[in-house]
Amino acid sequence: MCTPLRWKQEWLKRPIFRGFDGSAVSDGKPLPYHKLNDDMERQTLDAGFEKALGPKAFRRGAANAADGNASDAVRDQMMRHDPRWATFNGAYINEKVEFHLERVVAGEPTDDCLIDLFTHMSLTRDPEARQNMVPDEVWQSLEPDPEISELEAQRDKFKNGRYRIRGTKHEDKVRELTKTIRMKKAQREKSIREYYRQYYFYHRPTWEIERQLANDDHQVEEVYSAPVIDLHIPERARLAKLLCQQADDLDFDGFLRLRIEVAELMTSLIGKRETVKRRRIVNKVHSSVACSSQGESSEPDRFPLLMGKAQCPRCIGDESMTVEERTFSYCRPAVMNDHFGREHLVTMEQMERDGFIGCMHPKCREADIKLHSLDHFRNHVARVHGVALRPTRR
Repeated sequence: MCTPLRWKQEWLKRPIFRGFDGSAVSDGKPLPYHKLNDDMERQTLDAGFEKALGPKAFRRGAANAADGNASDAVRDQMMRHDPRWATFNGAYINEKVEFHLERVVAGEPTDDCLIDLFTHMSLTRDPEARQNMVPDEVWQSLEPDPEISELEAQRDKFKNGRYRIRGTKHEDKVRELTKTIRMKKAQREKSIREYYRQYYFYHRPTWEIERQLANDDHQVEEVYSAPVIDLHIPERARLAKLLCQQADDLDFDGFLRLRIEVAELMTSLIGKRETVKRRRIVNKVHSSVACSSQGESSEPDRFPLLMGKAQCPRCIGDESMTVEERTFSYCRPAVMNDHFGREHLVTMEQMERDGFIGCMHPKCREADIKLHSLDHFRNHVARVHGVALRPTRR
């Protein structure tokens, strides 16, 4: 007798990759395809692949794995392709032919294993390659772009030596030129990175052969060592260790426990979020905060009740972020207020309509402090935490 396991109705249409609803992971909002595609392409380029791989690359890989092992009708059914349009042959078939024609013409046995190896996408992977691998000397030796220089000269002419342009008669033209210059610079940098990457992968085998033929005793053989990865999320570090360093002598029960732990770690990791990559994170220890009277501690309080004026009162309680990001201090309180209005204000307004607002600070959360409106929250944050939030514009 077999007992089927039924999914809950609210989970049937829930997407695996979900976006954000305010500052929290949404339950039903799917992650945009362009966001997933851009992240996967960036990660595969950083992993050393010659070509960027997106979601379609894995779909193509699944289709080519089924091709030959299943009939064309079954393959098209699995891929949801209409056989009348030959979608697989037009867009999914491997461009590298997995067949040794010369051996067949010569009447010799084919090396199927070598053919499979030579047509695999990992053949062109270089672990030393990165997405942005252009040396500094190359950037410094580049000549200024004439078109960008001309646009900058036009902008300087309209600005007439002024730094602030708000309210001037050429404000619209200056802002339009600034936007165009920024776009042109980004396009130029992207094309340079792509060109140098093609140059690197095309000449790297030749460099390796020349190095081996030179056989210079003074030249020390380069041994690649994988960079040390410092992961701030414990679940991610543990999951990476379990997936990449599995023991060879695992029995059935041990492998089952491993799979259960991996599933639990994946579930916990889904609740985490990738935050903005800041160039620097400033850690400040507020010496004015009184220590606990119960005993002296050598470690400073990571989340003091009195915060910096440029710290976000919502991010400090977000446990999906690292400690450095939770205690990050912006350059000015105005920038922090812009961040608060952009990232948290919609969520706070929804909580106000629901009739309950809570302070996310760890100490306030332990004390179970309940607030009732946005103004009450702003008053609490200013009085207790020393952070002045900008009032909402009506």
